[in-house]
Amino acid sequence: MTNNPIFCAIDTSDIDKAVALVNQISPHIGGIKLGLEFFTSSGLLGLEKIKKLEIPIFIDLKLYDIPNTVKQALSNILQFEPEYTTLHISGGSEMLIECVNVRDKFNSRAKLIGVTMLTSFNDTLISEIGIEKSIKENVKRLTQLAVDCGMDGIVCSPLEIVEVKNTHESKLQIISPGIRGKEDVSHDQKRTLSAKEAIEAGADILVVGRPITNAQDPAIAAENIYSEIT
Repeated sequence: MTNNPIFCAIDTSDIDKAVALVNQISPHIGGIKLGLEFFTSSGLLGLEKIKKLEIPIFIDLKLYDIPNTVKQALSNILQFEPEYTTLHISGGSEMLIECVNVRDKFNSRAKLIGVTMLTSFNDTLISEIGIEKSIKENVKRLTQLAVDCGMDGIVCSPLEIVEVKNTHESKLQIISPGIRGKEDVSHDQKRTLSAKEAIEAGADILVVGRPITNAQDPAIAAENIYSEIT
């Protein structure tokens, strides 16, 4: 569907199941997100199979390492022409700027998206790893760093969208995971909203995983979420 903001997270270790699922739901989504579970089982050959389905791909590996390592990894990712790919903003300005330069060197249209704070975090959990400021304060600081380094967008929970949009307007695309309906189990997501609430707050792309992939009929589930926001 044209202009459909829903990217379905295909979190499976079974490439045949992934291909079948994409074929089933592709008329009702804007693209698919492939993350660590997919890559650690299916690798680049799996990505080639998905790419042949001719659907926009979001490669979500959340790169985080020393700048040279991330730069080289990004160079490999860009060969697959993703719509989006992710870096942890907490990797710092040197890492982010080098990645922006690599993307531009390749003349790639891929949008570099900075991860702020994982939606599995809350204020209590981040304090366990020595982060003293709140989720809200950290998202604000990291988002500003993404802007300063020339990133194309950020990943943040639906609860932080309004403040980001109010501060930065259209400078960044906002990709929002943690999308759940009223009847959906939140699982390990701590900061969630419905698809409609996230779009109304200003999200550009919604990442929806288990509410679609675990549904009895994933195609109908995807269609229902799309109808909720149109």
